[in-house]
Amino acid sequence: MTADDRIRTVGEQAALARIIARLTPADAAVVGPGDDSAVLAAAGQTAITTDTMFEGGDFRLDWSTFADLGTKCVTTNLTDVAAMGARPTALVIALGVLADTTVEQLEQFADAASAALAKQAPGVGVVGGDLSVSPTTTIAVTALGDLEGRSPVLRSGARPGDAIVVCGELGLAGEGLR
Repeated sequence: MTADDRIRTVGEQAALARIIARLTPADAAVVGPGDDSAVLAAAGQTAITTDTMFEGGDFRLDWSTFADLGTKCVTTNLTDVAAMGARPTALVIALGVLADTTVEQLEQFADAASAALAKQAPGVGVVGGDLSVSPTTTIAVTALGDLEGRSPVLRSGARPGDAIVVCGELGLAGEGLR
């Protein structure tokens, strides 16, 4: 295969095989990517979140690389699980991409997603998902987390006087958009 391979020529299964080979397995996976469903070892309560990102509304491909998107979708979902007080355990990623998307772009996505997971949540991996051709690029990520015996941290539990903690600078996304 060459760097110019496109989904329309190599097919979804061949592209998927190349992507899966680049993803780090999850410690909690009993059955990982490649079957009808993933199977995770779990005990107790599990936090689950899903985010869908659409080209045009959540990102623009003329501003973002597929590597940028791999980092963004992982980070967005890991923070949602952590906000509930859970330890992330696994992700499922579904990609709808244009037929002219290159396999190299998908590999860049997978490499960036794996790097983000290794940095932000060691031991967490992508355990499954889907790849299909779509008229617009769409990314859907489901993240799972183990509450490890703790009660979930709910927004409704916030009270006057509670600390609100922010990492990094506020407003950078808006500044970048402007």
